[in-house]
Amino acid sequence: MRRLNPREITIVAVGLAVVLCLGVYLLLVQPLEKRRDQMVSATKRMEQDLTEMRSLAADYHALEKQRADLRAKVAARDKGFAPFSYLEDLALKAGLSQHIESMTPLASSTEEGTAMTEFEVRLSEIDLNSLVELLFRLESSDKVLFINNLRIQPRYLTPAKLDVTLRVATPASTS
Repeated sequence: MRRLNPREITIVAVGLAVVLCLGVYLLLVQPLEKRRDQMVSATKRMEQDLTEMRSLAADYHALEKQRADLRAKVAARDKGFAPFSYLEDLALKAGLSQHIESMTPLASSTEEGTAMTEFEVRLSEIDLNSLVELLFRLESSDKVLFINNLRIQPRYLTPAKLDVTLRVATPASTS
């Protein structure tokens, strides 16, 4: 085997150092940097998920509080609470008692473990202001009434007057 002169030894040593550095970079540094970048992006994703979970938890607690408040209102109603009579009273206060065309009970249903009593109310020839007042009284009632469906049709000959069909639901009393 031939002896290498000092210049060739230097070139081989530099080449070996470059190959060694390249090998260290490709086998150690680059995979570690890639793994670190993956961890950083996973951390950001998890932080976003955590923020969303906290927001959802706050929403859930607010809904649970609202549910407890509604249950307390239902429990506070008179034992003889009659939705039909109460609705007639609200219509009378809104000046709509003579416009009630019909009040029809519908099949009771159960939503999320709560029995709901539903009924349909038809009103004819009412003006928009009276309807808004009735809807406000219904929704802000302490007797817990919900409007599930609202259908409004203007009268053909008198468009300022409306025919309205409401589907109203209320939780059934537990007692």
